[in-house]
Amino acid sequence: MLTKIKKIKDLGVFGDYQAAADLANFGRYNIVYGENGSGKTTLSRLFGCLEAGEHSEYPNLQFTIESLSGPLTKGQKYGRRVRVFNSDFVEASIGRFDGPLQHILILGEENKAISEELKAEIAIRDERLRLIDVNNAAVAKIESDKAKIFSSIAKTIGEATSGSTLRSYRKPDAESAYAKLSGAKALSDDEYNVHRGTVRQEQMPEISPLVIPLWPFSPTEMSIDILEAALGAAERAKALTMRSAQSAVIARLAENHDIALWVEAGVGIHAKHASGRCEFCDQLMPADRLKALADHFSVEDQALKEEIEAERLALDAIIKALSDIMLPDRLTFYSELRKDYGSTLNLVEIELENLKRQLEKVGVVLDEKLTLRTNAYESKATSDTAPLIKALGMIDALISRHNDKTEGFDRVKRAARDAIEAHHLLSIKDDVEELTAKAEKLNAEIKLWRDGGEGLEEKRGIEALSQSISDKQAKVSNAHAGGANLTDLLKQFLGRTELRFESSDDGYFVLRRGKPAKRLSEGEKTAIAFIYFLVQLKDQNFNLGEGIVVIDDPISSLDASAIYQAFAFLKNETQAAKQLFILTHNFEFLKLVINWLRNIKGQGITKSYTMILCAETEQGRFARITSLDKLLLDHATEYHYLFKVLYTFKSDGTILSCYHIPNIARKVLETFLDFHLPSNKSVYQKLEDIKFDPIKKTAIYKFSNDLSHYTGKGFDPALVAETQKNTSYLLEMIKSVAPLHYEGLKNLSEP
Repeated sequence: MLTKIKKIKDLGVFGDYQAAADLANFGRYNIVYGENGSGKTTLSRLFGCLEAGEHSEYPNLQFTIESLSGPLTKGQKYGRRVRVFNSDFVEASIGRFDGPLQHILILGEENKAISEELKAEIAIRDERLRLIDVNNAAVAKIESDKAKIFSSIAKTIGEATSGSTLRSYRKPDAESAYAKLSGAKALSDDEYNVHRGTVRQEQMPEISPLVIPLWPFSPTEMSIDILEAALGAAERAKALTMRSAQSAVIARLAENHDIALWVEAGVGIHAKHASGRCEFCDQLMPADRLKALADHFSVEDQALKEEIEAERLALDAIIKALSDIMLPDRLTFYSELRKDYGSTLNLVEIELENLKRQLEKVGVVLDEKLTLRTNAYESKATSDTAPLIKALGMIDALISRHNDKTEGFDRVKRAARDAIEAHHLLSIKDDVEELTAKAEKLNAEIKLWRDGGEGLEEKRGIEALSQSISDKQAKVSNAHAGGANLTDLLKQFLGRTELRFESSDDGYFVLRRGKPAKRLSEGEKTAIAFIYFLVQLKDQNFNLGEGIVVIDDPISSLDASAIYQAFAFLKNETQAAKQLFILTHNFEFLKLVINWLRNIKGQGITKSYTMILCAETEQGRFARITSLDKLLLDHATEYHYLFKVLYTFKSDGTILSCYHIPNIARKVLETFLDFHLPSNKSVYQKLEDIKFDPIKKTAIYKFSNDLSHYTGKGFDPALVAETQKNTSYLLEMIKSVAPLHYEGLKNLSEP
């Protein structure tokens, strides 16, 4: 038996169907309800192609159907026979009814010996098919158990490898990895924890190498960084202290540095303001004193002074630039490097401060030299950058270790993840091997029963048995019995005798009053096609008790009175089927079938009630199978269902979602008014008699009347706002006029 349609792709309106997780399984008896054009016939074509495994009109069709004998997919032939009544059957078997219909071969009473052999062969074949079904079900159970094992271990592996480059891990991943499992070993607890820590770690960005700023006072012919500049600072200061400016030295100024600085500044001020008087004592400055001062502060002296001051500025720039060296933040490193980085960073800061103090002492030397330009001496200041360079090198080494890990991050994590994966897969190896061995044994039995061979009393395979059965059936069958049966049934179905089937060597002809029937009505065509289908269920090529029967809208084009006759025929001729599917759009017929199925009792009798919903989207029409609406299942009129459509309607802002609502609103309005104000008055007159807001009543009438009829206009965007508003008005009116009635419908419409 078929249990669920899991997937349909590229089959008409079933362009990309996936079964909902909560959709109930098919039973022995199944109803599928749907409006005309919703996809019922399309679905019946899926059933019709199961024996072949594909459909010639849908070359790209893909499907997955679960059954008790295992899943069915494209290209896989189903072991059970399937008979489908739909428009395709009518076209293929009957066409336009102006030619002979294929004979239906029904077993006769002759050739008793052959008949007994036939029964024995059928029993052997059917028993083999039953055993194959049992084994297939057992294999399917084993595969299901294996799938659960792999799903469970996949979840474990997924959780254990969370944070790795593999973002998700599912059953197919576990199955694929298990198939490739070789040479793997279980991990110790310590090994497992190490790998677990690795896969949990997130990859961090690379850290840029340290950049030492260039010294802005570098000579034009070359560029040096501030560390090189700092290294030469003491030597440059030493070179300046060993120089002296040749001049007529004034002893007092040479001996008193502070006075020398003050006087030198004063000389510059007097020269700037062209003043001949002392700005301190306001006395005229002697010419010989001015000459002596000029000789003391000579041109050579001024040049040395400018060099010292320039070096002083350059030294300040070095000290400032050292403070501007950018070091990485500790948190940019992998966790295992942060401790080492912290201690190295402290060392860098210590050496940086040591170097700054040395450079500050060099600055003091330069400041002293400014006042001792006439003396030459050797400075003792130093500027050793080696300790700082070594500490910065340690930082660079840690950055390299970090970046090396980042570069090989995926490889390291993948290796850790693979080790964890193999560790867990090894834990299920015994269970999987045991189940695999059981499945292989069952499949070997299936092959033996299917193909035949030694070890069987009847050594022929199912194909050879079926051919023998077919040959014997041809000998003992009576083609004319099918024609007589067809005529009797057609008479019962139509209640008249002018139409009958006549058997000939070419097949059956439909006669009206003894002449070939012409211009058959659509109802007559439907009746003939359905009768022919039901009789064909008894032919030699189909075992009803082991077959699947699918019937799509058998009452199309029939008069209302014929619906009950069609139902009676369907019930009597198909209830013994192994599995039955009935598809219909007719509400009255639906209620007849539901009532019949609900009264079928017996152990193991299962039933399903579903419906097809087809929605319009910008990409086209798409159908889906869902549970039959409770209102359709439990209530006798469509009024309950249409009320629910309005009650649950929520506009999504598109004309498409609102287009059908005015028609539904009109049906609900007319039904409610007939119930509340039964009379021969028009809808408008009845609405006038209702005690409710007159403005809202007018809006309800205009909406349900004008928008549910042909207008000759284009699409009106105002439909969207009008639909939500007037739907609310209509529900509000029903609630106001008949509150108990409204509450009952509301309770039925809510989940």
